[in-house]
Amino acid sequence: MSDELTISGGSSIAVATDELFASAQALGDLAAEAAALRVRLATIDRYLTLDQLEAAGAPTGAARAEDDIDGARSKLAELEGDARAVQWVLTTAAERYGYVEQVVDRLGQELAGGVGWLIGRFLPVVGGIALPGLVGLAGGFALAALLSPGGFRQLMKRNNWLLTNPATATLVRNAAMSVDDAILGAAGVPAFVGPAIAPVGLAFTAYTLLRPGVGGVLTETPVRLASSTSLPSPAAPAIGFAERLARVPDPDVNGGAQVVVERYSTPGQPDRFEVFVAGTVTFSPVADAEPWDMTSNIANAAGAGSGSYEAVVEAMRLAGVGAESPVQFTGYSQGGAVVGRLAASGDYNTQGVVTFGAPVGQMQLPSDIPVVLVSHTDDIVPPLGGPNVSRHAVIVEREAFGGREIPQDYAVPAHHYEYYQETAQLMDEARSDQLRDPIERLDAFSAGATSVTSTSYRFERVSAP
Repeated sequence: MSDELTISGGSSIAVATDELFASAQALGDLAAEAAALRVRLATIDRYLTLDQLEAAGAPTGAARAEDDIDGARSKLAELEGDARAVQWVLTTAAERYGYVEQVVDRLGQELAGGVGWLIGRFLPVVGGIALPGLVGLAGGFALAALLSPGGFRQLMKRNNWLLTNPATATLVRNAAMSVDDAILGAAGVPAFVGPAIAPVGLAFTAYTLLRPGVGGVLTETPVRLASSTSLPSPAAPAIGFAERLARVPDPDVNGGAQVVVERYSTPGQPDRFEVFVAGTVTFSPVADAEPWDMTSNIANAAGAGSGSYEAVVEAMRLAGVGAESPVQFTGYSQGGAVVGRLAASGDYNTQGVVTFGAPVGQMQLPSDIPVVLVSHTDDIVPPLGGPNVSRHAVIVEREAFGGREIPQDYAVPAHHYEYYQETAQLMDEARSDQLRDPIERLDAFSAGATSVTSTSYRFERVSAP
């Protein structure tokens, strides 16, 4: 198992492992301690001069301490300089790596966009939509087939290394952002004009799939509350990343509930809330009773009001969350996309966001709150959201199956909850300020709460198309 966490974002271009950032911090602390000791020795040296020692009748050994103090100050100055030099090397390496990674990512996106334009330009157009649009729809069906019973699913399980691969994830990210270029190419828009007017790749493609006549099966419906349950009150609010992920409901074992809202009460203060949202329940492209489906996945990507989004809005209303209520969000997979949309909407007094395995790259998340986006580099789901545009967000990545055998229990194992729980545990053990600072801010949100209540909600679609 790969235990390395790679951290980026946080309004910095630096990209490095938690261990490297922690080492740089430790070197900085060492340099500061050496400087402080040097100042203290200088103070002692200044107030206890050789003349004073002789006048006081101090032994000869005490007088020789003057030379020892001078030598110690010199060594401390040398230590401080070395520590700061190595810290600078580590920090600079992280920044330069981040810069190179940004350049490579940008070149990859531009190359993928050019290839997409060529495909759209020279392949036939069906019903006014370029072939890549249909490929995207077919991809939805393929994903549903991967995760449904049958021989094809078993075949993919046995060969899931094809999907559990950082190179595949990068290919998916670039492809998701290039379909709009293909559509523009099919429409005859010149290649040099496309980059200036091209809409956001994923959102435009998803919107195209939702249009009647192109993706008719992906049709949204209203939702309604099916049930709500008061859960046993937790002893305290969630602390750390692993506890937050653990409170995200699993509809398969939670009576079908997709949303959990916790209310934190403190005398003399307004109630605060933390909202936990589940991942996709069914990958069927045909909407049935379950709102956490492929239709909602596509609608979330398009930025339209999905069934899962509207359900969480209603759950929050029922729980007492108003526009001014302080609220934090945690979501896994589709739940992460939903909470990203809620935070980006500006309709709520959002105080923090944490997502695991969510396609949220193109969502403009608030810049004045702690935002932590967690993904596996060998998970193909987060790349569907495109490259990250919220530079202030802390991005945490890990290769779930780097250096270990890929299990054949799932077609896309790197996306499964249990492996993100491993990553969350590693994040709680992290030593760098890049991760310690945001989790301390997230945990401070519920500090002092004297009462914690928890309610789960299950929603269903009103009618299928």
